[in-house]
Amino acid sequence: MIEEVEVSGVPGAWFVAFYGKGYRQHWWDWILPMDRQHVMAFGYSAHAERWLVYDVTAGQTFIRALTKEAFVSWLRILPAHRKILLVESGVFEAPPRWRFGFWCVPAVAHLIGVRSRALRPAAFYRDLLRLGATPAFEVTHS
Repeated sequence: MIEEVEVSGVPGAWFVAFYGKGYRQHWWDWILPMDRQHVMAFGYSAHAERWLVYDVTAGQTFIRALTKEAFVSWLRILPAHRKILLVESGVFEAPPRWRFGFWCVPAVAHLIGVRSRALRPAAFYRDLLRLGATPAFEVTHS
């Protein structure tokens, strides 16, 4: 018998990471802006006491549940030239009704519940800023 447990743990906010410089993996990366070639998302679930990482790539989808210690190590291996935006959950009027395609941009937009017509990471980045997302986990380069 399975005990009933409260199903919750949806992060109160998502962090959306954009990176590119040095990331090029596919032919289309050569035509995208250098700093916006891929997007993925992560958020903290206090209920599960884990960082949830969602990353859709051309080959497969990765979903990770990391302890705080493992998350810090994972964050260190992200590309140095990255931009991360904080998107508060529930700040959008209505979630998208459908999703066009399944690559990083529409997958992350669907995950965080934002309406965006963006097909490329650079346009998605601009949409999130317009919708009130704020910079987070900023990295200074020497």
